Amino acid sequence: MSASPDASPSNSRARDQLANERTLLAWVRTAIALMGLGFVVARFGLFLREIAAIAGQHLPAASPYSAPIGIVLIAFGLLTIAMGVVRFWRARNQIRTDNFEAALIPPVAIVAFVLASGVGLFAYLLLAER
Repeated sequence: MSASPDASPSNSRARDQLANERTLLAWVRTAIALMGLGFVVARFGLFLREIAAIAGQHLPAASPYSAPIGIVLIAFGLLTIAMGVVRFWRARNQIRTDNFEAALIPPVAIVAFVLASGVGLFAYLLLAER
């Protein structure tokens, strides 16, 4: 049985490297989304006050939680980029040496943080409506 020309080690390595690059870009997209959400959360109170001022209404002082929550989301977005770059270089070196081992902790940490942030924002908005 002959091997197909696409199954050569160099083609496989190139395919793995390209997949690694796509994964890095996915980390960057996730980080941009987290930082964008952080910016929106941090500035949402200001937006509400401006809209109220245009309508001639007085809105109470901004919530003391918007800015810290936004800052945490932006910081975690920066951390996500750092983790993505570290994973990219580790995977790149492992692919070169044919010794790839998948790391599970960073993606699970991102998922846990995003889930906790979503629950926290849900609770915050639910309680802010009362």
